[in-house]
Amino acid sequence: MPNILPTLTNLYDTRGDEVESWLAEQRAIAAPYFYSSVDLRHSGLRIAPVDTNLFPAGFNNLSPAARIRATRQIAGYMAEHFPSAKNILIIPENHTRNLAYFDNLATLETLCKNAGFAVKIGSLALEEKTDFISANGEIITQYPLISQSSLRGAISDVAIQKSQDWIASPLARNDKLIGISNYIPDVIIMNNDMTAGVPEILNGVSQPIIPPTNMGWFQRHKSRHFSEYHKLAADFSEKFGIDEWLISALSKQCGMVDFKDKDSLECLAKSVDKIITKAQKKHEQYGITDVPYVYIKADSGTYGMGIMTVASGAEVLELNKKERNKMQVIKEGARVSEVIIQEGIPTIDKIENAPAEPMIYLIEGVPVGGMYRINDQRDTLGNLNAAGMRFTGMCDEAEKIQGEWKKMKNCNFHAHGIIASIAALAAGREVY
Repeated sequence: MPNILPTLTNLYDTRGDEVESWLAEQRAIAAPYFYSSVDLRHSGLRIAPVDTNLFPAGFNNLSPAARIRATRQIAGYMAEHFPSAKNILIIPENHTRNLAYFDNLATLETLCKNAGFAVKIGSLALEEKTDFISANGEIITQYPLISQSSLRGAISDVAIQKSQDWIASPLARNDKLIGISNYIPDVIIMNNDMTAGVPEILNGVSQPIIPPTNMGWFQRHKSRHFSEYHKLAADFSEKFGIDEWLISALSKQCGMVDFKDKDSLECLAKSVDKIITKAQKKHEQYGITDVPYVYIKADSGTYGMGIMTVASGAEVLELNKKERNKMQVIKEGARVSEVIIQEGIPTIDKIENAPAEPMIYLIEGVPVGGMYRINDQRDTLGNLNAAGMRFTGMCDEAEKIQGEWKKMKNCNFHAHGIIASIAALAAGREVY
């Protein structure tokens, strides 16, 4: 049975210029967003994206070489899109207890500083300047955000006018500015996925926000993302002679689901069986004896919430009250009304004998590094983005590994990167 990673690695080694040319052509049609991370599942035979996050955390897990690449890509992105920018504001998630998330913020701040920018972190949830200590012992200072009127009281009009040429124009001078005391950002980087909607203070802001607020999970849908991914994967597969199924997971949207309503669950059960039937045919084609299964996921949202696995529609009808209630609510209390059914891909990747899955980080659709999500409490079929997960870095073929990074194996960064790049392109084609 063929192994997809050597196939993709060989493709990159022998036809890398063609692959990069194809990716460049697709980027010209619809550019990827500022940054993203792509969760992959690799079974040996197959590798496919199962989630694409446009407001990624986890930059602290990138290897030293990956951080250098990320810095270079950030500098290039800003030079192309915001050539006169000097000040960056990062807006983080509202939670304040995840120490590892603070490590992510510290790393993202450093990457931007190393790219040549002044950087501050502004909080949506704080009313005064607050210092936090990350898991690695770094001090993370977050500042409360201030809207235009407060800024004009704290900073002279001359300083505002000089901060950016575009702010000095009569039209832009009447737009809404946002920042922190004595600091006006030229560009705002969102590191908050906005599951609960766009924060009021950001409405009508004249400074560019990347990625844009309309791509928050309050509006974005996984089903639309994977619809675009399948189109791109089909085109890529036809050009390079690969079965599309080997680089994608079958999926189907099931809208307006009420987990408390029997008729609604029967509709969902039928959709599950349709995906299972299609998957079984591919299993037979490749001589796979494993029983196919699917994930049922909230069509919007992240953090591993609103996800379950089943192997038949009958299992959907047998859900108990606790299981149904768990599927009803995701992050920040958002209610689940639509789901996506996605073919499950068992992971073959293991680190320290625990199931693992690769995650690739991209700047403007260009892979810069990756890491592995590991979960000792889950099996090779299940969702690893759950309680008990931890992370370790990922190396690539060209990287000299030193210190703690020497323990890393599975250096297939280019192969992973091809699939993640297609997923990032798909995100750029989502329209809401």
